[in-house]
Amino acid sequence: MHLLSDATIFTEVRFWGLVLCSLVLPAAIFVTLFVRREFSKTTVLAFGLLLIALAGADIFLLRALARLAQATPSLADDLVFSSELSIALYIFPAAFGTIGLNMVSHVLMHYLKQKEARFEAHRQTSPSALQGRRGSRVLRHRRAASRMPPRSGSRTAVARRPSSDR
Repeated sequence: MHLLSDATIFTEVRFWGLVLCSLVLPAAIFVTLFVRREFSKTTVLAFGLLLIALAGADIFLLRALARLAQATPSLADDLVFSSELSIALYIFPAAFGTIGLNMVSHVLMHYLKQKEARFEAHRQTSPSALQGRRGSRVLRHRRAASRMPPRSGSRTAVARRPSSDR
């Protein structure tokens, strides 16, 4: 004869862990997200990673409970965890994992946009970056020419002579 705790998996700690991971904790996260006005990127990242971890724990517990349901004499266990209805239970972890992944992706995209903007700003502030490859060579020649003394036969050399030497 089976004990009452062995007769059904609805009294197992794993089942209540499934309820906690599938309903209670995600609901608490979503309520927190909708009630508070602002969050840091770190908080959004943490909530997203937590939702992904909860989805993984959810799938692990669903598989463990499906194995246990086949070993119990209760037909209710088999109906919920070992039939076509069990596929519906996988919707929760799929949805929460997807939402968590979108939250993590949002934070990473924001971070990458900031890095890209910094790169573009740095690239635009350097003078050689403003010119093309040919233009930067011309710019270097102009700088070098401005540092060299004028040649004796050039017009600039004649124009710069003091008027007393003429």
